[in-house]
Amino acid sequence: MKNNLLAVVAITAALGVAAPALAGDADLCLDCHEPAEDWEGLSAHEVLATAKDTSIERHADNADLNDEQLKAIVAELLAE
Repeated sequence: MKNNLLAVVAITAALGVAAPALAGDADLCLDCHEPAEDWEGLSAHEVLATAKDTSIERHADNADLNDEQLKAIVAELLAE
């Protein structure tokens, strides 16, 4: 029972921190990218692969994001 409570508290805390952290991340992409032009004809998988390519100088900060965070950002951007 105690372990379950700790798990719930940990998950709630993680979600509370992750959601605000993601809120502005898509906007950072839009500083350089125009989705209709830059990602036209690309699949979400291709956009994600490019976003994960930290050899691209402006993508270096993406190394701080996990796959789920990057997928959420890409999904948000492609929905626009």
